[in-house]
Amino acid sequence: MSKNKQAKKCGICVLIMSAILLTFSACGTSEKRDQKEPVSDTAGFSDVESIHQETADTESEQLQSDTTEIKLTFGNEIVFAMMDNSETTKAFLELLPLTLSMNRYGDREYYAPVSELPENGEDIPDFENGDITYFVSGKSLAIFFGNEGNSSQGGLIRMGKITSDLSVFETMEDNVAVTVEIADRQEGEVMQEYDFSVFENVELMGVDLSAMSGEQIEVLYQQARYCQAMTDADIVTMRELVPEDMTFTHMSGRQQTREEYFADVEDGSLRYFTIGIDSPVVEVDGDTASVTYTSVLNANAYGARGTYRMSGTHWFEKRQDKWLLSNAPDQ
Repeated sequence: MSKNKQAKKCGICVLIMSAILLTFSACGTSEKRDQKEPVSDTAGFSDVESIHQETADTESEQLQSDTTEIKLTFGNEIVFAMMDNSETTKAFLELLPLTLSMNRYGDREYYAPVSELPENGEDIPDFENGDITYFVSGKSLAIFFGNEGNSSQGGLIRMGKITSDLSVFETMEDNVAVTVEIADRQEGEVMQEYDFSVFENVELMGVDLSAMSGEQIEVLYQQARYCQAMTDADIVTMRELVPEDMTFTHMSGRQQTREEYFADVEDGSLRYFTIGIDSPVVEVDGDTASVTYTSVLNANAYGARGTYRMSGTHWFEKRQDKWLLSNAPDQ
């Protein structure tokens, strides 16, 4: 083979491997590769590093002490929520376990009278879907699930936020007995609410879901859902989970918009077969979350088929009460 032909062939190989390694990374990516085999990343990775936990134990303990998970049983439906640590909320939690006869008000809330609580919490001018509140003048617990933005409801102290899917409220009866208690979730309950087994092409490895909070599991579930959509080339679901302002950046510096990246998936230029999520670490801080794990990806990128590994971090942002993929916070 002539030197020119050999050089040309090598150049093509480099381009193909570059596509494999880089197409799946988001804005601001850095990485640590396994030298024993080719590596690749899934869309949404940024600030890629080998998986490790740098957060100090004291910080983790502080985060846990700032929130309390509760379980609300509406008949046959179980809903989980994360409560804050205000004086109002602490007084409410001291009442638990508690069974209330709750009434439905339109398509927005369930409410019931409770013992008077101290008015020392987060005052809000109006509710957001998923809010668990204390209605001061009515001395009532008010749980909001719909019609956010279509009201002007003041006099509320927000105590927490529902982390379960709010669609369960759509078919509930007008009057229902609700048991509220501190959550002590067993693994079976976690898997019932977030059934990861429905993702046929995604394998979750090295994680104890029962040790996670409801919000952590919700973020991880969204990650797995996105990976399944990638393997199905389900552009509708991918659009739902990836905001329009998402930018994908290759190691070469070439950037793709969301739609440019999706076009490569839709036309088969990028074909994902299976994705493993190995040893995920989920961190939630307000409306920002991250999932750090090793991706084990079986894919065909622009004609090059292989299994690739890369460790990195996916970033999420809560928008309108839903966790969506996002660029890294510093982008």
